[in-house]
Amino acid sequence: MLQNCGKDGGVDIVDKNELKTMIGRNIRNERVIRGMSLDELAELMEQSPGFLGLVERGQRGATAQNLLKLADIFGISIDSLFLRGEIESYVLSDGLQKKLSSLISDFSEIELFFIINVVKEFRQTRIQTK
Repeated sequence: MLQNCGKDGGVDIVDKNELKTMIGRNIRNERVIRGMSLDELAELMEQSPGFLGLVERGQRGATAQNLLKLADIFGISIDSLFLRGEIESYVLSDGLQKKLSSLISDFSEIELFFIINVVKEFRQTRIQTK
């Protein structure tokens, strides 16, 4: 969903459940990339492994405080938890990833969500044409 006008008149760029799923997938990817078990991350987060498992599966949301703590543990910016999994398959090297990060570093949240949706639509079109 690109845009949806909410009950309060605000604009939702990404469905909330979709956002929880995307963030959870990105948290799991970051954890796996670092070779961490769910138990190890839970200990660092001072959370239960069960709770973090729910977050990784997109069944529970994470608070801003938890997202900041995760970004700190992983040594990444918090926006990477929103973006990385959506574009990672298209970024082939650290050089390209750094170039992409520098290109989008000053984008607003709305612009970043727009890019995410464009990448999703591109991916879907690519899958359908194979």
